[in-house]
Amino acid sequence: MLYELGLLAINNLNRARTRLAMTAGGVLVGTTAVILLVALTAGLQLAAEASIGNNSQLTELEVYPNYGFGPPGGGGSETPEEIPTLSPSAVQALWNIPGVAAVIPITYLQSGEINAGRLTGYASIMGVDPRLLPYLGVNVQQGEFTLERGQMLLGPHVGDYFFDPKATNTESFQPERVDLYTTPFKIKLYQYSGPTPSERRIDGNPTGVLTENDRFGSSILMPIQDVLSYNEWITGNEYDPKTFVYDQVIVRATSRETVTSVSNAIREMGYMPSGMGEYINQLNGFFSAMRLILGGVGGIALLVAAFGVANTMTMAILERTKEIGLMKAIGATDRDVLTVFLVEAGLVGLTGGASGVALSYFLQNVVNQALAQAAANGDGQSGGIGSFLPFDTSRIGGQLFVIQPELAIFALVLATAVGLGAGLYPALRAARLPPVLALKSE
Repeated sequence: MLYELGLLAINNLNRARTRLAMTAGGVLVGTTAVILLVALTAGLQLAAEASIGNNSQLTELEVYPNYGFGPPGGGGSETPEEIPTLSPSAVQALWNIPGVAAVIPITYLQSGEINAGRLTGYASIMGVDPRLLPYLGVNVQQGEFTLERGQMLLGPHVGDYFFDPKATNTESFQPERVDLYTTPFKIKLYQYSGPTPSERRIDGNPTGVLTENDRFGSSILMPIQDVLSYNEWITGNEYDPKTFVYDQVIVRATSRETVTSVSNAIREMGYMPSGMGEYINQLNGFFSAMRLILGGVGGIALLVAAFGVANTMTMAILERTKEIGLMKAIGATDRDVLTVFLVEAGLVGLTGGASGVALSYFLQNVVNQALAQAAANGDGQSGGIGSFLPFDTSRIGGQLFVIQPELAIFALVLATAVGLGAGLYPALRAARLPPVLALKSE
């Protein structure tokens, strides 16, 4: 029975093909607007992420105590005693968060003076667990990526600013660059805890020079056990795991998709996550809101199309009143009449939605290919077709509009639902027409 009613609805639409095309055209415009506006936000998000950095940066979170911000649920600020610290037990708790690939605690050497012959320089000297080196997101451009006891890894710019402390002509002073990988050097430690200050010098033993990076560019990496031992000498206090706190903790998520959940879990523990991973988390939230806003703008066009569908179905009822009365006179029920008109309205929405999806893919390919060609010709920022964009089109590979399959399916279902919703009132009106009055109508 449903099959026959469906065929009847298709035949009814086929009798008024012009009206069908015009009504479905409104749904087409609305569907295309929704798809392209949402696809634009997806492309812009990819462009924004491409301009940030590599994948290792996008999964990285820096963890700090939540000073002055109070507990995660609000209700006032915390006292210093209540603020969670970066203790060894806290590091273990961070390891237990689902989606965490590595937790890298860092402690700083409480001295950073470097002596290379007559020249002196300074650097941030960090202690890390050598087993966690693969999770730092860097490698070496020279030497070996190893870090055993007594060894060091040099940042690429750690030797850029050295000076002669005995120089007399300070006005003509110019910093000198020292290649610490090939030049012997020593790290000077100062001890002030004893009755008289004392000094200690450590021979530099670099195993490699790190590649260019934002975090360790001017730093020296040492095994964390070495740094703890040297700090014990400097301060005169032995390492106590019950009171010790790390200076910094880096959390590496397993993927970009898990950064948000990991960041939220860290915040619930009372810490403040930051870094590129947290920035991506905020960026995703911004583009999610942007999708809702632009999708709502496109939805207005669909709403206008819904009024067109409702008007078309109402006119069809007025024109086919006698036909409705005849259907009921030969045994059609109210439900049968309702089904016929709902199928017609749904087909109008489906036709417009399918056409809108096809048009969206066509426009996506046209625009993306034009941008890809502009990037290949190098005119993305020099007055060519891509010059209207606020970023280099080569960064996105011509993918300004990104229509994901689920977006196309959602738009098609939405257009069909709009057609059904718009046709519901006219269909109910047709189903409730008394047969006698319908047959008597002029």
